[in-house]
Amino acid sequence: MNNITIVLILLLAYAVNTQYNHQTSTYLNTSWMSLLDNGIPIRKLSIIGTHSSMGTGAWGDAFQTQSNSLLGQMRMGIRALDIRCRHYNSQFPIHDRLVYFNTDLGGVLSTVTSFLQSYPMEAILMHIVEEYNPSGNNRSFE
Repeated sequence: MNNITIVLILLLAYAVNTQYNHQTSTYLNTSWMSLLDNGIPIRKLSIIGTHSSMGTGAWGDAFQTQSNSLLGQMRMGIRALDIRCRHYNSQFPIHDRLVYFNTDLGGVLSTVTSFLQSYPMEAILMHIVEEYNPSGNNRSFE
């Protein structure tokens, strides 16, 4: 093995043992943003996020993208959320394709608000997209 290979193996071993891992709920990084210099523009930060943040597997592997709850993800240091809403009867239930995730946008916002009240120096970026077929609405998604 050459020196570069050895360094990469050591870095990988370190990352696996000390950083965020979606298979564990014991890693906590609740207030990492509070350690940042307030003068750093957000565009200069690498913000850790999750794909289909509410996809915790209630409907099986085909729709599971996360193994931790939304609150668990934020406690682990996730600060960018991918929230997918179906526009249905002028409400915003959380979906991934045709699967309803047993909560709505209000539940997501309540969880995020509660987290931010506990950790006021943190920030959450949220990408909210329309998912699946809209139905029964009297207003636009936007």
